[in-house]
Amino acid sequence: MDALRPGSVWDAERPSCMTILGVVMRKLGVILPAQPETTLDRIVALRRSLDKAATYEFHYHQADDRVCRHFFETVPDEADKVFIAVLHKRFAPADFRRLGKMGVYSHALAGLGLRAPFPLSMCKLHLDGSGRQKAFLQTLKTNIRWACRVAGRPQQSFKDIRLLESAHPLIQYADMVTGAVAAYVNGQDTRWFTLLSAQSTLLWHERFEDNESNGKTNSPG
Repeated sequence: MDALRPGSVWDAERPSCMTILGVVMRKLGVILPAQPETTLDRIVALRRSLDKAATYEFHYHQADDRVCRHFFETVPDEADKVFIAVLHKRFAPADFRRLGKMGVYSHALAGLGLRAPFPLSMCKLHLDGSGRQKAFLQTLKTNIRWACRVAGRPQQSFKDIRLLESAHPLIQYADMVTGAVAAYVNGQDTRWFTLLSAQSTLLWHERFEDNESNGKTNSPG
């Protein structure tokens, strides 16, 4: 699986109370895309057709309506699937918030993985990032593995987690998709998510409800 673009929803244009994770993938857990050069070619061709410089990067909150329209009409493939997790951090308990980035990533990725309709153990997970993050990635992998093992579904744990820089086309792809999801969830602009809706599934909407008061559970599974 390629191209996961997680982040707090995210910058000045997005309320800081939510996290969106969009995993863009092909059916049956085949690495997205099955032929990555095809997706890369579509992005390059779109950049040219829009008369953008070769260094131009597609990022949702830097894209105007023209860019968004052409992107969502031409880049996503019909076989691609978008699986979404939305976390409302403002409802999270204090002890969870104190865990910071690691807590959010571990909780979100374990919850998303355990709700995915296919095994993830043979999939690759690419996060937006760069630099020396070996310890962070190893701890993240360990946390997800533990959560999946406790849930009795060890096959849902990612065994291969790596970083891709934000300039990588697959990260740009995921950035555009999760930006559209965030705008939809926030009730801001539904147009671009509508173009993806047939390919999208909201696997998890985590509001951290009080389990004792409402009888619900947010535990993965």
